[in-house]
Amino acid sequence: PPTAEAAQSLRPVERAPLQIGQRVAARIHPTSHPVLTLLKKIPQGAPEWIRTAVAEIYTGKIAGVVQRGRFLVQRPTGSLPERIAVRAPLIILPRDHAKQTMICGLIGLGASLALGVVLHVRAWTRGDSMDFGLKAWPSFIGWVTLATVILAPVTAGPCYILLNSQAASVCVVIWMNLLLYNDLFGE
Repeated sequence: PPTAEAAQSLRPVERAPLQIGQRVAARIHPTSHPVLTLLKKIPQGAPEWIRTAVAEIYTGKIAGVVQRGRFLVQRPTGSLPERIAVRAPLIILPRDHAKQTMICGLIGLGASLALGVVLHVRAWTRGDSMDFGLKAWPSFIGWVTLATVILAPVTAGPCYILLNSQAASVCVVIWMNLLLYNDLFGE
């Protein structure tokens, strides 16, 4: 009969969360960025969520482990940088990256819709008709529908494919929605 020590050694090997050859995205915190430069003047400095929001994202495959427990992310030949060494918390799995981009798209959509509501309410309080003309509520509902159903998903998709940072993804969705708003309601 096996001893307790032998039974311990027969436990199945557990699979590590990151494997060699696995496709991942590596997040690199930039040393200089206009937002971070502005926030250096504040005594507390930049919060961690802002550093994460402006971080650069590079995709590749895990090629191994290097010194100090960092993972080597190998990018396609000719990419700059071709190899990146990052710690495990800075590695993003494709599913998590897609989820983060979707959340950023929703934040951008919410911000643009809020600004659209403010601009419409401002026009209505200044005397523009709610029922007829450029600032009518039916055309506003049409813009909200177009922005929500078509424009936000169509603009968030390329943000994922082109590896935009979280802050850039939010800004792209806001910009595209307000560009359509200006085209529809601008004078």
